[in-house]
Amino acid sequence: MAFSFNDQMRVFWKMTIHEVVLSVWFIRNQWIFESKAVDFRFALSLVWHAVSGANRLGIGCMRNCVDDLLILRCFGLRGRPTKTQVIKSVIWLPPALGWIKINTDSAALSSPSTRGCEGVFHNCRSFVKGCFSIPIGQVFAFQTELLATSKAINSAWKSRWRRIWL
Repeated sequence: MAFSFNDQMRVFWKMTIHEVVLSVWFIRNQWIFESKAVDFRFALSLVWHAVSGANRLGIGCMRNCVDDLLILRCFGLRGRPTKTQVIKSVIWLPPALGWIKINTDSAALSSPSTRGCEGVFHNCRSFVKGCFSIPIGQVFAFQTELLATSKAINSAWKSRWRRIWL
């Protein structure tokens, strides 16, 4: 399983690992060269202070997901969520009397990657008249959208729906 961290989490984990290594090194050197035993709580407070200081630098943003938020909250740190680009209100409208509305969509993890597409057919009373879902394989997003549109038009033609709103 591969992990990909956003900027804030990457800085957080790098700083944490760095400070743990430095603290262990500091404790070891105190033990060997100074013959002093360093309290574990002191070493932990060094790590904690450095990590919270790194978070205050304000480098990067977290992904807007619960996992990142829970990790940061577990360490008592505040998340810096990404700013929303644009929020648009979308209202679904049924088609006119005698028409069929087709809503298509596609999904994937990255581009190009294994993809799939689906479509739903609605009548003027918002009843579902049919639907489809197909796995496609390794293609780009544009190809997936074209395939979904082609499949929707083909399905509408076979069902003898001549007045469609895509």
